[in-house]
Amino acid sequence: MPRKRTTAIVGGDRVGIDQAMLRCRTYGHAWDEFYPDNLGTPMFGWRLSLRCARCTAERHDTIDHIGQVGSRRYIYPQDYQMTRDETPTREEMRLSLFRDVREKLAAANAINDEIGAA
Repeated sequence: MPRKRTTAIVGGDRVGIDQAMLRCRTYGHAWDEFYPDNLGTPMFGWRLSLRCARCTAERHDTIDHIGQVGSRRYIYPQDYQMTRDETPTREEMRLSLFRDVREKLAAANAINDEIGAA
């Protein structure tokens, strides 16, 4: 039986989720490399650091001499992380985004009227 979830999306509206964070949680992050100078030298290999262009989350990988990821860590912006019980499902997040962009979709003729009316 699937576990019951309490959700941060109530009545179809986002509650407490920043728009950029909602997009990242739904679509995945928009990573771009950057070069931090405050993390120190890795014990082996080289560091690949990525920052999300939307929510500013950071991912730091240590890559070994044959290209494998030796370690990975994330640094999330404040309020990004949620407990399991307060994390909405991906479907709930998609529906919330859909409500936010519905007018733009209709203007671009990218929405079925039957679905849009729901």
